[in-house]
Order: sequence, then structure tokens, then C-alpha cells
Amino acid sequence: MRQKTIVQLVIAIAFLGAVLSAYALWYRAVGKMSVEAAALAEEIRLRSEDSARVAAAKEALASLAEDEESVRRYLVHPNEIVGFLERLEEMGRGVGAAVDVVSVSAEPGPGRGRILLSIKITGSFDSVLRALGAIEYGPYDSALTSLTFDTVPGADGDGWTAAATFTIGTQATSTPAVP
Repeated sequence: MRQKTIVQLVIAIAFLGAVLSAYALWYRAVGKMSVEAAALAEEIRLRSEDSARVAAAKEALASLAEDEESVRRYLVHPNEIVGFLERLEEMGRGVGAAVDVVSVSAEPGPGRGRILLSIKITGSFDSVLRALGAIEYGPYDSALTSLTFDTVPGADGDGWTAAATFTIGTQATSTPAVP
């Protein structure tokens, strides 16, 4: 009986050794997989951050494109300068003044394009002021650089003339495409 007990003890110890060895191997494999899982989780986090930055950049780019388009509406395209000048003359007629374009020239210097526009407005004092206001505060990038008022000789006190120079913002002839 003693021999049977020793055999059972040896078998139990061998089984315990095999179970402990299997547990150690399993523990080591799980540890390696945990390290790999942590590395993959970090890589996923980094790629998610990159993806979020790309999405934010695309959103900002779309917003900038909208802003650029709204700014572009305030600038006169070089191909539309004649139509722009005709609209100025129509604006003057709309308020009872005569707007005559005296000269148009490109403004020298670096930066975005601008044109120098010299005009002469004639009519009653009220209509001349209204025409000036309509041009200066119109829906485009303009700045009044000089202005002179005078009465029209021979008029019965209601004839006025204004000579004004404006700078008007123009669009670039070619704009880079937005992806």
C-alpha cells in the first residue's frame, strides 16, 4: 500500500509540475499578448488623433473656402471692370446725379490688386452726397482717397460737382484651386 501511495504522490507531483509549467507558459503568452495589445491600442489612439486632426483641417479648409468666397464677392474681377463702372453710373442716375468716370488705372505696389478710380459727380447737393455714399458704402472693397466739392458755375445755387478718387479691390486673375 505504501508503494501505491508513493506512485500516487509522484503522479500528483508530476501532474502539479505539468500544470504549473502550462500555467507559466500561458502566463508568459498572455503577458506578450498584453504588451502587443497595449502597443496596438497606442497605435490606434495615435491614428485616431491623426484622423481627428485631418478631419479638423478639412473642416477648417471648408470654412476658409466659404470665407474666401464671401470676401471674393467684395472684389471686382478684372474682366468685370466695365460692368462695375456701368453700375456706378446707374447708381448715380438712381439718386438723381450724373456719375462720369474720369480715369481708371491699376494701383502700383505689391499685394492684392487694386484699381484707382477717379469720378466726377454732378447734380444737386443731396444727389451728389447720396451718389458718393452709394459708391463708398457699396457692396465691394472701396476706400475714398480724395474728394473735392464745388458749385457748378452758372447754376442757380443747386448745382454741385464732386471729384472723387477711390481705390477698389480687385480679384487676382487666377486663384489656386482648393482641394
